[in-house]
Amino acid sequence: MPLTQVTHYLNEHLDVFNPNASLRHHAAFYWESERIWAKLSNLTLYPSQQPIFSLDRLDIAAWEAGVEIRDQHDVPHPSDWLYFLSWNQEDVVFLDRFLRVLHALNHLALNGANAKPLIVDVHWRHIQAVEVSHGSVFESLLTQLGLHPSQVVLRLDGSVVLEEEHAQAAAHSFHQRGYPLLAQAVPLGTTANEWQRLKQNGIRWVTPPPDALPLARKSREHFPRLTEWSKDARRAGLNVWWPKLDRPGDLGIMTQLEPTLVSGLLMENSIELSQA
Repeated sequence: MPLTQVTHYLNEHLDVFNPNASLRHHAAFYWESERIWAKLSNLTLYPSQQPIFSLDRLDIAAWEAGVEIRDQHDVPHPSDWLYFLSWNQEDVVFLDRFLRVLHALNHLALNGANAKPLIVDVHWRHIQAVEVSHGSVFESLLTQLGLHPSQVVLRLDGSVVLEEEHAQAAAHSFHQRGYPLLAQAVPLGTTANEWQRLKQNGIRWVTPPPDALPLARKSREHFPRLTEWSKDARRAGLNVWWPKLDRPGDLGIMTQLEPTLVSGLLMENSIELSQA
């Protein structure tokens, strides 16, 4: 089905995202001039994606979804800003599904149905608001787009999955439905039992905490902790992804830590030069 028809169909059935959400009356998808975007009240949402590379093969292993948000005055806002407006839980659930479908539509438009997996976020407030059967509604929406859960990696907060039983139950539900799972910002010092708990709850990919790369850039004195974190993750059978390699020297630092996957402007530029 052409994406023009898909977006029209989805706009006619926004109640499926969450029939109890008032936000569905102020949302719409658009497909014009070969580009997907969305409106949410007075905000315009422009989806994007960045490649994630296999460090061994130096090819694209997955795509990371992102979104640019601009208000009626063309002022940009960070994506998490959406979740801290005065919307109730029903609207949070709608918003989370709406964003993920927007990313899936953009993924189809750019790469087709047989592309490498797409990484999208599942917000903790969404998980808190849904009691059971996590992932079932999004699965039905993906099916309508011709995608399977195995083609979409769901990114969860690593600390929350380690600490909250409801998040662990949600992760297990996602895993049972066939979604690959990514735990973001798994803390340094995570124990062997905690790594196994992540694995048992369906986590297959992990990223380090956001201060890990700045620590590695700062001094080699931090390398033992970072190396141990990376080794423990791989020992548990998890893929280690280091994002935001944007500065000269980052790739040399990361190679010593032996990640599985890397991403960032430095990698994109290096790959482009090698293919030129």
